[in-house]
Amino acid sequence: MKILEPLRHKDFRAAWLGQTINIFGDAVFGVAIALFLLPRPDAARAISLVLAMVALGGVVSVLVGGVLADRRRRTIMIIVSDLIRLAALAAILIAGPQAPLPTLLASALVMGLGLGLYRPAYGALLPSLLPPELIPPGNALRAMSNRIAAVAGAAAAGAMIAATSARTTLIIDLATFLISIGTLLVIRDAAPQPGQPQASVWQDFLEGLQHVRTRPWMSSIMIQGTVQLALVNGPIFILLPLVLGTGSERLYGLVVAAEAAGSLIGATAAGTRRPRRPGYAAMLCLLAQLPQLVGLALGASSLLMVPLSFIAGAGLGGFAVLWLSALQSSTPKEKLGRVMSVDSLANTSFTPIGLALAGWLFTVAGPTVLATIAAVVLALSVVAVLPIKGVADLGSPATPRSRKEATVDASAAS
Repeated sequence: MKILEPLRHKDFRAAWLGQTINIFGDAVFGVAIALFLLPRPDAARAISLVLAMVALGGVVSVLVGGVLADRRRRTIMIIVSDLIRLAALAAILIAGPQAPLPTLLASALVMGLGLGLYRPAYGALLPSLLPPELIPPGNALRAMSNRIAAVAGAAAAGAMIAATSARTTLIIDLATFLISIGTLLVIRDAAPQPGQPQASVWQDFLEGLQHVRTRPWMSSIMIQGTVQLALVNGPIFILLPLVLGTGSERLYGLVVAAEAAGSLIGATAAGTRRPRRPGYAAMLCLLAQLPQLVGLALGASSLLMVPLSFIAGAGLGGFAVLWLSALQSSTPKEKLGRVMSVDSLANTSFTPIGLALAGWLFTVAGPTVLATIAAVVLALSVVAVLPIKGVADLGSPATPRSRKEATVDASAAS
């Protein structure tokens, strides 16, 4: 099968295996940290603020992370990220769920700093380990394995928490960072070679930002992602564990696993066939979260949230593959780390505010109001992007560019 051909390359195989396990650990953390903090009397506030601080740390470090991913060996950047996140998670476990909130927030911030270094480095690593003709199947394989890891991680977290505790599950999660580091140590990827003398970090980031800014389809979808992750996904992260409630560890794990399983189906479909209008298909995929939000707003039964979450995951998985492929195909390799960091920065810049706001609004207005606002924001943000030039095809065929911009890109690629 063509989708498995990238695995014939040793370095890609090692990176793919280690980062699949890393994604598995992220899924475990996503389920376990909410339930780890759930016994607190201020659970809604604590969960929202801890997640917000993780997101804030990512916003702070992703700018530097994208530039470094274009200057340094990407495996080294991921190893540094793994070590930072491992230390932060260990600090949370040592402090315990009833620790003073500032202590937990400081550790969460450090974890986010590591995450900001990880995202652009991982996004740029795998394509650099493959010949050009194997990059599309490599992306599809990555997307599929990430969804499988998310399914397995969420399901495993629910089972482990029910059998042991959220603390024990987070302790086991520490091992995933060590496995990731071990696989990266065997890869000898080369540091990117810039075509001109290195500018400052800020100038390098501005060059990536300019690449995005001059492509309206790219910048508008990134802005939509900023709105969605802050005002839609943020409330969902808060609503699901709190609505399901204490004692529902197995069910919460099942809901998260159902969403991840849906993501696998959506990613597989998007990776094996190209829609005639991939941009419209990608944006409409995002609306698959509406049934999940309607269910939360109407107080749907916990069991009904399982298929609704599956539908949401299918849409998000399809969007992720279409969007990532568009970014990679329209960005020169030497700029990819910076463009990935711009994407991460756009997606996470207001997430801390969204998470904090969601925790407050849940407390003062309840789940119905919070879910209803999120549903309205989702629908309006998607519809607003559809008419923008280039969105329908995700920039393919390429949108017209100025002669000056085309000359800059041609010089960078030579």
